[in-house]
Amino acid sequence: MKKLTLILALLLFISCSSDENNSSSNETDIGLVTGINLRDSGSLPIGQLGNPNVFTNNQFTLYPNPPARVLGLLSTEKMTDIWLTPASAKKIYQQTDFSMVLNSNLYAETQIESTAELEFLNLNATRINLNLENLNAGYYKVFVKINGALYWENIFVPDNNFEVDDLINYWK
Repeated sequence: MKKLTLILALLLFISCSSDENNSSSNETDIGLVTGINLRDSGSLPIGQLGNPNVFTNNQFTLYPNPPARVLGLLSTEKMTDIWLTPASAKKIYQQTDFSMVLNSNLYAETQIESTAELEFLNLNATRINLNLENLNAGYYKVFVKINGALYWENIFVPDNNFEVDDLINYWK
């Protein structure tokens, strides 16, 4: 009986630890990008890649995406804080309705601050341009605080060898 109990306990331990390794991300992970909204330099939408896990609630627009050294943000209300946090793109949750999952209370400000590579604090602007020259190429979440609420959008910061077809092909 002791051997059977020990075997069952060992099997339970192994199955739990493999589940943890297989579920390395969930649909609300702060570092997950499931798609991006493409915008031109005039802030007009030009397409969508993947299923972007973004929450803007029409409070702000960022452009262009992907940005070329400078990222513009335009808001209907005053933006007070902006953070850029690194993220990883994964082609998962492509059928998720993020409007039912995401909300402005999802992430704590301390969580965002602890992972931010760039931050712009104590602003009072409805339009701002951010210099991204010192960021490494890759995906980022741009968090914006407006009227005490948090909103975010995903961006892709390209390197010098950037080809838009590579970005499009990844999300196909």
